[in-house]
Amino acid sequence: MVIRMTAWYAGTSFLLVLMATSVLYWSMAANMDAEDHRVLRNTATNLSELLRLSPSIGYAKRILIGPSAPLPERQFIWVRVLMADGRTSIETTGMSRRLPVSDFPALLALRPGQELIRSIETRSGLVFQTLSMRLTNQHGRPAVLQVAIDRTAEQHLLMQYRERLMAVLLISLAICSAIGFLIARGGFRPVDQISRAARDIRSSTLHERLDTAELPAELQSLAESFNVMLARLEGSFQQISRFSADVAHELRTPINNLRGEIEVALSKTRSEAEYRDVLGSALEECARIGRVIQSLLFLARAEMAGESPQLEMLNVHAEIAAIIEFYEPIAVAGGVALAAQVEPSLLAAFDRPLFQQAVGNLVANAIAHTPRSGRILVRAQRSESNMLQIEVVDTGRGIARAHLPHVFDRFYRADPARSSKGGNFGLGLSIVKSIAALHGGSVSIVSESGAGTTVTLRAPLRRV
Repeated sequence: MVIRMTAWYAGTSFLLVLMATSVLYWSMAANMDAEDHRVLRNTATNLSELLRLSPSIGYAKRILIGPSAPLPERQFIWVRVLMADGRTSIETTGMSRRLPVSDFPALLALRPGQELIRSIETRSGLVFQTLSMRLTNQHGRPAVLQVAIDRTAEQHLLMQYRERLMAVLLISLAICSAIGFLIARGGFRPVDQISRAARDIRSSTLHERLDTAELPAELQSLAESFNVMLARLEGSFQQISRFSADVAHELRTPINNLRGEIEVALSKTRSEAEYRDVLGSALEECARIGRVIQSLLFLARAEMAGESPQLEMLNVHAEIAAIIEFYEPIAVAGGVALAAQVEPSLLAAFDRPLFQQAVGNLVANAIAHTPRSGRILVRAQRSESNMLQIEVVDTGRGIARAHLPHVFDRFYRADPARSSKGGNFGLGLSIVKSIAALHGGSVSIVSESGAGTTVTLRAPLRRV
């Protein structure tokens, strides 16, 4: 990536320098050409006017090329006048040797009043800018005026300028490449830091975070997102570690009990009744292990991608009445009053078994934590946000504020001294939370020690 960024930067910068130098060179050459054309046209105009007004060729010759003494061969402007029959009437000294007539356009190729400008390079390496013009002298005879400007010095100057520009371009390319590499490497240094941090991630280093203070603004968002991801991974690893420990603890107790009872039964010969008691106790422990495994399997399936409940339109009043009827004997045995308050004709799209399991878990949890003479109310209604809202309100012992953020964690118990006997594995509220999430809803809890608990389940009232 650094090499590609360097190439892009160097190529773009070099292109800008190339365009700038090309414009400068073109502007300089164009200005020279324009100046030469202006000199040629002015000279040709003045000479044609002089030829038209001069009384004789001899007079014009004295005016154009001066006295009879020869002029130096190397000069700036060269002049020649040709008659219609091809004879040279007036010519700058040495022009025939420098610029023969054959280098100019044919006489018949020019129309009256037409001028033709072109460049000529001689065999000796000299460069001339020439102008040919057909005109009529004072006597009405056709003639051709040929004017030339020596551009050898200008061409040499342009050639030197091109050589310097090439050197400048090569140096510019090297400088642009070096600067581009430094900029690209400096710009990608924070990215390399993030990349190294990602490569160095281990389960033991999830607590480390990227320092975003010195990062550029463009990468701070990426680094912050990376830190948030690390925080989530750290929380997940901690939860998995706790979950593994809790699973081991929950399964170890019934397995140890089962093993102990079997060892005691095998230590000596027992009667049939004693063997029946041992097998019955072992069956209870096996059932307990089965309930733990079944709950864990449900939570695992609920978190699988693509898992979706089988929705159907439920009569909430009828479903809650059935749940109350099922748990009422248990509540009566514990001295707890169980009642329901449901909005009439309330329908909701829900998976029936999951609905019964979620509300049943809430009711069973409330019965387990409500002492005698307590009350439990199951209330179902349509919320202000047009969602199904089910509240299970009890007058039980309540939960301390320090435990509330964790009550939906797996195997978490607000009272560590409570035994897991009786089916209390600390998975009930976790299952309720997973069921609510499967239906696009949520679950919340409000509680205070000694003042009871209210658990609220919310889910969308959607059609099947």
